[in-house]
Amino acid sequence: MYAAVKPLSKYLRLKTVRIYDPIFTLHSKCTIVILLTCTFLLSAKQYFGEPILCLSDTKHAEYVQSYCWTMGTYILPQEQEDSEKHALLSIEHIEVPSSSPLNRSSIRALLANNEQYARMLSIAEGVGPETRGVTKRLYLRYYQWVFMILLFQSLLFYFPSFLWKVWEGQRMEQLCCEIGDALILEETYRMRLRMLTKYFRARFSAIHCCYAIKYAFCELLNLIISGLNFWLMDVIFNGFWHKYIHALAAIPVYDWNLWNLMTSRVFPKVAKCEMFFYGPSGTPNVLDILCVLPLNILNEKLFAVLYVWFLFIAMLAAINIFYRLVLVCCPELRLQLLRTHLRGMPKAHVRQVLSHAGYGDWFVLMSVSINVNPTLFRDLLVQLYAEYAGMRKDAGVDDDDDEDDDEDSSTSSTDTSLGNATMVRGLNLKRTSHFYNDSHA
Repeated sequence: MYAAVKPLSKYLRLKTVRIYDPIFTLHSKCTIVILLTCTFLLSAKQYFGEPILCLSDTKHAEYVQSYCWTMGTYILPQEQEDSEKHALLSIEHIEVPSSSPLNRSSIRALLANNEQYARMLSIAEGVGPETRGVTKRLYLRYYQWVFMILLFQSLLFYFPSFLWKVWEGQRMEQLCCEIGDALILEETYRMRLRMLTKYFRARFSAIHCCYAIKYAFCELLNLIISGLNFWLMDVIFNGFWHKYIHALAAIPVYDWNLWNLMTSRVFPKVAKCEMFFYGPSGTPNVLDILCVLPLNILNEKLFAVLYVWFLFIAMLAAINIFYRLVLVCCPELRLQLLRTHLRGMPKAHVRQVLSHAGYGDWFVLMSVSINVNPTLFRDLLVQLYAEYAGMRKDAGVDDDDDEDDDEDSSTSSTDTSLGNATMVRGLNLKRTSHFYNDSHA
């Protein structure tokens, strides 16, 4: 089992260049690994044996078992109120006619006429006597297909990440390769800094805007898929979400009787099966079969975990969409987020850079900031500010209003000297630092 699941651990490893945020990673990686692990567990026949075992009074046991596996099993559904009444009911509350003798025929007649008493004697939830053509049946169509359902869900959750990989086109890997480590060769440092500066000077605003919109669409797709997953599970598992919440509520209070009762409504361990056969004279007979569903012992635990997980990632996806809308509408928040990756750079200088950048440019800058060396990213913003400041001087615009952030300016020189003291030996950044100090003077 471990050998089968081990390859999935490689899928969880962080890449050198990250193109997803943490919430997207939960959808595209963690959910897929959880679903595939559940799939491997359900396919482990050596741990759970045969998927179905049926008991009947016929000699053709293997045929009966194959028939019930192929045609499906069913249970007798009960409403919430009726189930609670039956659960609280005891033998003393049942009116048994004392006038009739307690022989086999009278007991059989009692079971036929008093369904309440008959349900009291049933061996499991949803299994008991029924009146053909009158009693409702709930067929467990999903049981043979849980394996495929989990695989389909994993593909469904993988689709947004696959779509983003195609749309992203390795842009971030081309921009950030070789400069994500703490130690970078001087030649590589200068070359990549020069290339990044040239790239952002080109002002691909339209391309960056399209890049950010596609990513936001994939985030929205995560939320849509979560909602679609809710609907599919509710249809496939016969009201999964509103039934299973009662089972989960029993766990904190350790009410295992309620847990068994509620889980048996979705994943019954015992079910009924019906088969017709003909006697020697051609008279049709009905064979009542009792089947045990061993895989539901595991299904009830796995889907309890999936219930919580799906709700969790759906809420995160909704919050993430709201957060994305706030970022689009609030440039000041974008400025503050970018400053978290620019230790010591004055706020006015960051604002000057962002004044020439739209939301798409900011999104690409943020993506670059989490994939490159922090010092290199700071030097990139310094050079971009130098160009924009030069453009303002050429246009005759006074920059005195940009010096109102005294606190940032006073800490800038301290952080700059501290950053230079911790720089790797061999990194020659005198030209960048000299220009940055001149801008303060």
